Amino acid sequence: MTKVSLVFDFDERAHDAFQEGNVDISVGARLQVDQTHILGSPDAYTRDFIEPYVIGLIEGALAALNQERYVYDYYVDAMYLVFEPTDDGRTNLAFCYSEEAVENPDYRGEQSPKLPEPEAVAPTQALAEAISEGAQTYLDTIREYDPDAGSEYVEPLLDELHEGLGSTER
Repeated sequence: MTKVSLVFDFDERAHDAFQEGNVDISVGARLQVDQTHILGSPDAYTRDFIEPYVIGLIEGALAALNQERYVYDYYVDAMYLVFEPTDDGRTNLAFCYSEEAVENPDYRGEQSPKLPEPEAVAPTQALAEAISEGAQTYLDTIREYDPDAGSEYVEPLLDELHEGLGSTER
């Protein structure tokens, strides 16, 4: 069985920012499929602004559940997280450093061998569940400081993801 996990690093800086009312700060994330780290590494996290990050991950999970391709663009440098559903209920995840790698799987890793472009295939259901759990952790954490935080964008998308997960369960 393939293990998929999504972990956010809500460190002291994050909690201090949340306390001050800033719920959209740079937070570390680690997305792992079995032994492959798509985001982060065993010793580090990939950092991004948390709310758009969570929104992008939820949108990727929704697309995967609907058998649609999705690309999360980090808008900082050339970094992309690609969700590519396969025909067998699984999703290929790829972290890419160029638009060429996003569009052409054979190109991945060719542009800069010093920058790994990790890829792994995960069961779509397990991937969506891991993203759902991570997004819920984000909401629970920020709502310790502001009960209405995340209501405008994250919560409705997460509700939609929960519905999508409910309709795909056996």
